Amino acid sequence: MKTSNNNPIRFWSITSGISLLIMAIAAGYAYGFSFNQIYVENNTLQTMTNIQSNSTLFYSGAIVWCLILATDIIVSYGFYRFLKPIHKPIALISGCLRLTYSVFLAIGIAFLFGKNTEQFLKMWSLGLFIIGFHLVITGIGAFLSTETPKLFGVLLIIAGISYSLIHGLQNFVPQAISLAAYIESFLTIPMTVGELSFGIWLLIKGGRKINQQPSNDPVPDAS
Repeated sequence: MKTSNNNPIRFWSITSGISLLIMAIAAGYAYGFSFNQIYVENNTLQTMTNIQSNSTLFYSGAIVWCLILATDIIVSYGFYRFLKPIHKPIALISGCLRLTYSVFLAIGIAFLFGKNTEQFLKMWSLGLFIIGFHLVITGIGAFLSTETPKLFGVLLIIAGISYSLIHGLQNFVPQAISLAAYIESFLTIPMTVGELSFGIWLLIKGGRKINQQPSNDPVPDAS
């Protein structure tokens, strides 16, 4: 691909943008359609009955979760490559945090294939707590870039704080689960818009002006 030869950062921007869009569409099916038709909150027996009577729907959703996992791993490296010329430590932290989320998601998917929907949700929620920190760090990196509009940095930071707040309450403050659900009802749109809008920008314009991005690399001694 000509883009990858001449500008690898542009290539990884496009790849990350496409991956995020695929992820959003896949999540709409895997969680919004498949899982929500199968899972009944606080009713394991009914959930198992639904799995048995709709096994094709259930396992097709589980397979699509594997696609989501694959795109997440691609985005982990893509974000690292995009942020590296801006600030290498931020790029590394961002990539590692997203990979950590991917590990939690992979464990959750294993539980899902084992028909343990509660543990799937638990592991995914712990992963989303971590993804919040990833988005905050990525937002800071985007904010430092001279190429990226500052708005995307702000949106990513807001989305990240929202994810970590909601899933932190759900996982570490059990008595605040109702509060977390209430907060989520207001923050669902900002959480979705933050990363998705950045992904669209990466696809269309990301990495075109790589020479204008600052770096934390030390300046060589002229002497």
